[in-house]
Amino acid sequence: MTPRARDTAAALADPRGAGPRPSAPPPATRDTRTFSQARAKETYQALIAAAAEVFAEKGFDAAQSPDIAQRAGVSVGTFYRYFADKRQAFIELIRAHLSESYDSVMANLTLEHFGDARTAADRRAAVDQVVDVLFSNVEQNPDLHHVFLSLSLRDPDVSAIQHEFDELARQALALLIEQVTPRERIPDPLAAAEVIQVAAQQIAFSLIGNRAPKRKRAEAKALRAALSDMLYAYVFGAR
Repeated sequence: MTPRARDTAAALADPRGAGPRPSAPPPATRDTRTFSQARAKETYQALIAAAAEVFAEKGFDAAQSPDIAQRAGVSVGTFYRYFADKRQAFIELIRAHLSESYDSVMANLTLEHFGDARTAADRRAAVDQVVDVLFSNVEQNPDLHHVFLSLSLRDPDVSAIQHEFDELARQALALLIEQVTPRERIPDPLAAAEVIQVAAQQIAFSLIGNRAPKRKRAEAKALRAALSDMLYAYVFGAR
């Protein structure tokens, strides 16, 4: 998990006033690593990048550890010095991927972008930016997202990672809503955050759920615009 995600988990309080919410314990991985040599770090990063390509191309079940090693340009023995099996490689890969996605979205969900000092036009532009980042994260590797969503339905550790990041994002969004929107307008920021999160994710993931035929760019653009309209009107009460 990146520093931003760790800081959010440590600092966020429940907007309903119940205090910090504990996250589900993360699955056992080697995602907190230190490397005594730059070459070891480079090999690990090459394996993670190779794993992303192989899982995206073949799916989780068909992908094998030798495939990942070959794609990274290392021996199978080297692969097993870093990972116990392909499942651990996938878990570490997806945790790193979600951390990066989380950070890119949260960098745009701040008071600097939505606070009282911002104009209506500024806020609308900020909503558009967040939606663009969310869609871009999904579009960067749709096949990997498809594998991740499928595996999360049958692997409890992968599901736990998904819920962990969903909870972090939901609480961060709820805190922002509480800071920029009067309670008379949105009485329950956490419930509002969950509604926004589910709607945004479902729309973004729909672009990879129906993979044949692929949605046209014009349709994706229309979905982005409609989502931005809905979110801005819901949170700020105006178009």
